[in-house]
Amino acid sequence: MLFVVLLGCALLGACSPALDWREARPKGVDLLLTFPCKPQQLTQPVVLGGQRVSMSMTGCVAAGMTFALAHADVGRAAQVAPALATLRAAAVANVHGRASAVHASTVANATSGLSDAVEMDVSGQGPRGDAVREHVVLFAQGSQVYQATALAAADHYQDDAAHSFVASIRLPAH
Repeated sequence: MLFVVLLGCALLGACSPALDWREARPKGVDLLLTFPCKPQQLTQPVVLGGQRVSMSMTGCVAAGMTFALAHADVGRAAQVAPALATLRAAAVANVHGRASAVHASTVANATSGLSDAVEMDVSGQGPRGDAVREHVVLFAQGSQVYQATALAAADHYQDDAAHSFVASIRLPAH
């Protein structure tokens, strides 16, 4: 399975090092959010909740941090919960990490009552064994599932930038 961290690191080589916040509307979804750099997008097939879907990743790297939004249409409401569970487990496992400060996602207009629609901080290890931190928000609307992630080596992680990124998410009312 393609995990968000690996996808984010592979996706995003050409971004500015400074935090230059700008609004973006990723292709294929009705969502607006603010990135601290010019985002790029790619789409790849992944398995979520036992089914193969196309997942799009929109993201960039700035100030040593990766900022990314992954989204996929799982087709039916019954597939949303298993897809979010897969994303939640992958966010922690991909960095061999441990989740802390886990609470229900508060993204306005997202589907409520989903046990894996959460906001969490994860501490773990990067590919070279270095300490990393990530802030992850998982949410859904209709049959669309989303994962917003801010990730960095522990010594580059900026909590305020991570929280600004995820707090900027705007879903329309449905």
